[in-house]
Amino acid sequence: MFQFLRAIVHFLRRLYRSVNHRLETHWVRPSYSGWVVLVISIAYFGAATNTMVGWLYAISGLTFALLGLTGWQSRRMLRDLEITRSPIAPVSVGETIEISLRVRNTHHKQHKALLQIVDERDPALGGRDFHAIDTLNPGEDHPWIDRQLAQRRGIYVWDRLWIRTGAPLGLFWARSLHHVPAKAVVYPQVLPLSHCPIIDRLGDERNPVTASRDRQSIDAQDGVTRTLRGYRTGDPMRLIHWKSSARLGELRVRELETQNSGRKVTIVIDDRAPWQPDPFEQAACSAASIYFYASRTQLEVSFWSAQTGLVHGHRIVLEALAALTCNPTLDARQRDATPPDVPLLWLSRHDASLPGLPSGSVGLLWSDAPATNTAPRVTIDPDRDLRLQLQTAREP
Repeated sequence: MFQFLRAIVHFLRRLYRSVNHRLETHWVRPSYSGWVVLVISIAYFGAATNTMVGWLYAISGLTFALLGLTGWQSRRMLRDLEITRSPIAPVSVGETIEISLRVRNTHHKQHKALLQIVDERDPALGGRDFHAIDTLNPGEDHPWIDRQLAQRRGIYVWDRLWIRTGAPLGLFWARSLHHVPAKAVVYPQVLPLSHCPIIDRLGDERNPVTASRDRQSIDAQDGVTRTLRGYRTGDPMRLIHWKSSARLGELRVRELETQNSGRKVTIVIDDRAPWQPDPFEQAACSAASIYFYASRTQLEVSFWSAQTGLVHGHRIVLEALAALTCNPTLDARQRDATPPDVPLLWLSRHDASLPGLPSGSVGLLWSDAPATNTAPRVTIDPDRDLRLQLQTAREP
């Protein structure tokens, strides 16, 4: 019996919300004060019918007219409104994302007042957000700029935006839906790595003699400037050429001669293996950070995953990493795809696929399970500082 009553109450709540939603979006929905005035009007009309007193008819008629006029004005207040969005600049996790739009009153005579803007965003961007407009004169634009801290990587697309009003007297609520497409891209955080032993030794073929000779050659070339370029996020301060920066009015960074020119490396996120959300986010952050570090050291670096295929270029790789999803549903072509036959930095949760990687490859694992093979790998501890681990970790 109790379960039956709960079901009835739940059904009535849903019916009430559905009716209110339909009234508010297609016509008007009475507010609490509107219901009070409506009940009083009906009471006056009933009293006038029973007593045949003229002034009661007059009061009930005036209140009904007031209700009708305010309801019509509430719906009319939502007409002739034009909404445009500005493009949203991509940001990285931890940066502030700026979402801006503009509301324009296209009517040449009517003033708009007491408007509420409701932007239905993804919860990662703050969720549903509200903004109030006091008055909007004919032909006037009202800008709305909202800033949110980007907390999670991803590509977010939405288009639903509501405008509500209770004007002019607050007796009725009305709202209209506007489809205004928006797209926000949040890149993974790029950690400023000053060095990364994993990528520096990648492709050495595990030959200690060759690796030692290459490292000695690199040490001998240290400090030899090949060219100057603009400053990029994560560049070490020691490489800034202060004299040229002062002369040109912008930071210029020395590019040093290295032995990495011509070396090809591909960073791979094994998205075909099962992941937990937090380690997957760390893997995306690691891939972006190592990619930018490898680019600065003149490696021919690219990125590969089953979802994106092989991509290269700073912006393209960042967008590919932003679009990656944890535990995706892959089609047959994506499941059968293979990375290029070059040394790989293989980011995964499991070491089962490491023995089949090309020679010179290294695994970067987010797993505390015992090793099942002797393939080169570095294990990441999710509870420790990721940047410190990437700058100090070496394959055993």
